[in-house]
Amino acid sequence: MLRRALLPALAICGPLLLGACGGAPPPRLEGPAISYRHLTQIRLNVASIDFEEREPNPGPSDIGRTLQPTAAQAVMIMGRDRLASFGTENKARFSVTRAQILRTRNQGSGGTFASDPGERLEVQLSARLDIQDPNGRRLGFAEASAQRTQSTDSNPRDRNVVAESLLRQAMFDLNTEFEYQIRRALRPYIVEGIAAEPAGSVSREELPRS
Repeated sequence: MLRRALLPALAICGPLLLGACGGAPPPRLEGPAISYRHLTQIRLNVASIDFEEREPNPGPSDIGRTLQPTAAQAVMIMGRDRLASFGTENKARFSVTRAQILRTRNQGSGGTFASDPGERLEVQLSARLDIQDPNGRRLGFAEASAQRTQSTDSNPRDRNVVAESLLRQAMFDLNTEFEYQIRRALRPYIVEGIAAEPAGSVSREELPRS
């Protein structure tokens, strides 16, 4: 009699309450690696490219700086991998204008198994490319942005996996949009074909943190 009484409870725990009885599987890392050297470079008709190393000011709950690479470093990797100078005059400046992963606490639903309502992660990325003459006058510019969101639980391990996956996916979006905007807004400064020779060294400008 006791064995028969336990069977319905076990049946309920199986199909209906799998998450509560066994726990949800941990999230898996998703999205392509943050590297773009396998892609064709965007060749610019400029003598040099300055990469602005300053990271944008973080948001109040930004966890983008806890990752390796950080959100800002990921955008900078894209710029360095995708851009090359193939000219003899003028210069380009690549800058990271936004790079953060914001964390907000979800509101509890009040359900029986809602002791941890979880969190919401939002990735916000933006980059800008300016073309300037030798006197610093802007000749043209292109901007691109990407944003993704996802919910996760409050477990630090799961949160980091979801954050890195979101960053990878948002970087894929940003890279696609970045090339599109350059080809749309800066077409006169793009060097097509394979006959052109690189202009020389690419410079880097390190700015103090604000």
